[in-house]
Amino acid sequence: MENKLLINNANTVFEKKDDKYFGYKSRFGDIVIGGAYSYRFVVHYAKTNQDVVIVPGDVNTVTTPVCTTLEERLWKPEKSAQARRDEIVEQAKADVSDLSKRDIGHDHEFIINTEKRTVVDLRKLRGCTNIVRRGIAKAAPSDCFNVHIGKAIALRRALGLKVPDEYLNAPQPTEVRVGDVVRSTMDKSKEYVIAKGEKAWCDGMAGLSSMVAKYGRIIDDSREEAGGE
Repeated sequence: MENKLLINNANTVFEKKDDKYFGYKSRFGDIVIGGAYSYRFVVHYAKTNQDVVIVPGDVNTVTTPVCTTLEERLWKPEKSAQARRDEIVEQAKADVSDLSKRDIGHDHEFIINTEKRTVVDLRKLRGCTNIVRRGIAKAAPSDCFNVHIGKAIALRRALGLKVPDEYLNAPQPTEVRVGDVVRSTMDKSKEYVIAKGEKAWCDGMAGLSSMVAKYGRIIDDSREEAGGE
């Protein structure tokens, strides 16, 4: 009864099936009933509209869907985009460590190409050069590259495991930090590694207080070699 009441009172309802969200109810007529939507769209929609409810996908209960609990409704206030991204990066690091250890009898070699914004995982039999399987992750042109998220995606694909939505749709960074690679908005051919202090714009580095740090676009927040006084 409570679930039915939530659905009835909701302005918009999406029904989740696998990795897609389908329009189930739209009080404002801005969602196509039966139309397929991505996770990113649903999250954005839920953040900008109230009373949005997600119905969990279950092929056995499609005709009588069950609503999520109040705590799981996406329109509730969330953590900041940066805080959520930080959590996802830490989750990716732990995922890589855990899955690599559990893949007994195999080694994983990661090939990182920051220019092409790709991470490739070569899964090999331990002690051999034979490649059993490959996994590839590539950042979209509009996305900030992060090697840790890339490794987690590539590793999961090499293992034939599902890639979590949060890896594929991680929020973009909003805070510039030491070690980030930032592209100038004035001259898009120039990129700078952000360093501590008042570094001048030289040797490919810029300070945290520089204009490029303030107005540039973060294109890589892997921060594997963060530093530079």
